[in-house]
Amino acid sequence: MAPPISGALFDIVSSLPCLRAAWLRVEANQGAAGGDGVSIERFAHVAEAQLELLSRHLRHGHYRPGPARRVYVPKKSGGIRPLDIPCVIDRVAQAAAALTLDPILDKEMEDSSFAYRRGRSVARAVARVASLRRAGFTHVVDGDIRRYFENIPHERLIGKLERHVDDPALVDLIWLWLESYSLTGRGVPQGSPISPLLANLYLDSVDEAIASAGVQLVRFADDFILLTRSPEKADDAMRHMAALLRSEGLELNPEKSRLVTFSEGFRFLGHIFVRSMVMQEVSPDETPSEDAIEAAEQFAKEAARAPHNANTDEQATQEKSRHARRLFPVYVIEPGRRLEARGERLRLLDEAGRVIDLPPARINRIELGPDTEATLEALDLAIANDIDIVRINARGDVVARYETEGPTRARLHLAQAAMILDPDRRLAMAKTIVKARIHNQRALLRRLNRDRKHPDMAHAAQKIGRTMLKLGIVQEIASVMGVEGEASALFWPAFGQCFPEPFRFSRRTRKAEADAGNLVINVLVGILARDLRAMALRAGLHPGMGALHSTRNGEDALIYDIIEEFRSPIAEACASALFNRQAVDHRSFTKDASRLRLTRDGWAAVIRGYEAWVARPVKSPRSDMTLNWRGVMLEQFQLYADVCVSGSDYRAYAMDY
Repeated sequence: MAPPISGALFDIVSSLPCLRAAWLRVEANQGAAGGDGVSIERFAHVAEAQLELLSRHLRHGHYRPGPARRVYVPKKSGGIRPLDIPCVIDRVAQAAAALTLDPILDKEMEDSSFAYRRGRSVARAVARVASLRRAGFTHVVDGDIRRYFENIPHERLIGKLERHVDDPALVDLIWLWLESYSLTGRGVPQGSPISPLLANLYLDSVDEAIASAGVQLVRFADDFILLTRSPEKADDAMRHMAALLRSEGLELNPEKSRLVTFSEGFRFLGHIFVRSMVMQEVSPDETPSEDAIEAAEQFAKEAARAPHNANTDEQATQEKSRHARRLFPVYVIEPGRRLEARGERLRLLDEAGRVIDLPPARINRIELGPDTEATLEALDLAIANDIDIVRINARGDVVARYETEGPTRARLHLAQAAMILDPDRRLAMAKTIVKARIHNQRALLRRLNRDRKHPDMAHAAQKIGRTMLKLGIVQEIASVMGVEGEASALFWPAFGQCFPEPFRFSRRTRKAEADAGNLVINVLVGILARDLRAMALRAGLHPGMGALHSTRNGEDALIYDIIEEFRSPIAEACASALFNRQAVDHRSFTKDASRLRLTRDGWAAVIRGYEAWVARPVKSPRSDMTLNWRGVMLEQFQLYADVCVSGSDYRAYAMDY
C-alpha cells in the first residue's frame, strides 16, 4: 500500500476542520451542481460523511476530481463567457486549498491588483483611479487580456506556484485539478474557488514589471488600466504591457485595448470616468462573481432538462454482477506440467501426478510455457468457455495462440472502425492515450521520489509534464507518437535509477539481450498485454484496430494503445517493487548463450509479484466501485466501446499523485 500523502500545507487542506470551513463557504455561495448533478441541497444532507470521505481520499491518494459542467453566461456588454462549474465535493476541496494558500500568496501580490482579494473591491479600485487622476496621471491605456482565464499556461502557473509554496503534495493536487478541467495544458476554470487566487498569482510578475517601469497600474483580474502623465508614455506603456503578456504566453486584446484620456472619458469596472467625474453604470458588467454563478445556475437548470446517458436498473445490476465475478489467469510454466480435461473441469497435473482442479468459469486466460503440454480436449474445453490460451517462450513472448473466432459483435466492430477512419476522432483518441501515458510516467516518478527526494528525478518529472503541452498543437499521429517518445526519453533514465544496484539501467530496450531490469519489465508488459487482450475480447472489441498504433494484420493495435495507460501503474511500478523489495535478485537470472534468462524461481517470483499487484483494490474512475486492476481494465474497454458507438469523449486511466 502506498504511503499516505503528506505535506505541511497539504495536511491542513485535507484536514476535517479546514474542509468543514471550506464547505460553509461553498454552501454560502450556493451555485449550481457540477457535472455529477449533485446540488448544494443534496450535498448538505450528507455533508459530514462526505467531508470525512474526502479527507481520507485526499490523504491516501484516492481522490479524483469529478467532471465540471460548462455553461455559457451572457455578458451585459455582449457576447458570452464560459463558466466551468466543478462538482460540489471538488469545490469544497478547492475552497480548502484557497483558504490555506490565500494568506501566503496574497502578501506576495502588488497593490495594483484589486480582484478577489480580502479588503479590496471594485469600489477601492475605482477610488484608486480617481486618486491617480488627481495626482496628474491623465493619459490612460484601457486594456484587456484576450481570453485570460482560458489561456493561462499550466506549466508556467505551476512554476510560479512552486516558487511560493514548498509543498509538492499540494502543488500536485492543484495540477491535478488543472489537468482534469483542461486537455490543452491551458486555462483555469472560471467557477472554481481556487481559480481567482491562481489567476492573480500568474499576473503578479507582470504587475511588478509595470510598477518598476514607473507606470501606474490598476488591475481587476483581466481588466486593467495603465495611467501615465503623457501620451508618449502611455504609448510606451501599452507596448511594454503587450510584450510582458507575450512573455507569459498571453495576448493583449487589441479590440478592447486603447489609448484614451480622462477628458475623452472611458469605462472601467462598471463605472464611467469623465474628467473629474466618476459615475456608476446602471448595469455594470463586472468579472464573474455571485452574479455570474446565479446566471450559470439558470443555464445549468435548462441544461439539466436534456437527456443523459444513464444505465437502467437492469443494466446497473448487470454491471455489479459482472464486477463481482473475479477472473484469473492460469500460468502453466513448470516443465513437465500437463493441462487435461475431465468432464466440464480442467485439471493441471505435475510430473508426480498431483492434480490441481481448475473451474473454467473463473479463468480468463491460460499461459503455457516451454516444455509443457495441453491435451486437445483441454484446448477445446477452454475455447468453449471463452478462455484465451497462449504459448510463450522462455522470454515471455507469445509464439502461438488458441482462441475462438471472437465475439460476434459486427456492429461494434463497425463503429470501432468508423472511429479509427475518422481523422479527427482518431487524433483526439491518440492524444488522450498519450496524455495519460505521460501523466502516469510523471506520477510514478513523483511517487517513487517521495522518500528519495532526488533532485534529478524531480527535475525529470517536471520536464516530462511540460511535454504534455505539445499535445495541444500537434495535428498528426506521428507527431503525437513523437511527443510520447520525447517524454519516454526523459522518463527511462530517471526511472532506471530507482532500481537497486547492480540492476540500474539508463535506457529502455525490448531486445533479447536486455539487462535484468528491462527483462523483467518486458515480461510484465507481456503479461499485462495478454490480460488486456482478454478484457478487450470480453468487452466485444476487435483487438487489431488501434488509434495511436496503426492497424496491421497480425498485430493487436488496440492493445498497444490501451496498454499505454497501464504501463506505469502496473508493469513499471510492479517491476520497481520486485527489485526494491528483493523479491527478484541476482539468483533470479541465468545466462543462456550470453543472453539473460529468468530462472524457474525467477519466473515464479515475477508472476507472483504481478498477480499480487493486479489483485490490489483500486478505486474505479467510472463506477466509483472498488475493483482489482483487471476490473479497471475491463471498465476501460467498456468505456472505449461506448465511445466508439456514441461518439463521446474517452477518458483514459490516470494515476493519482
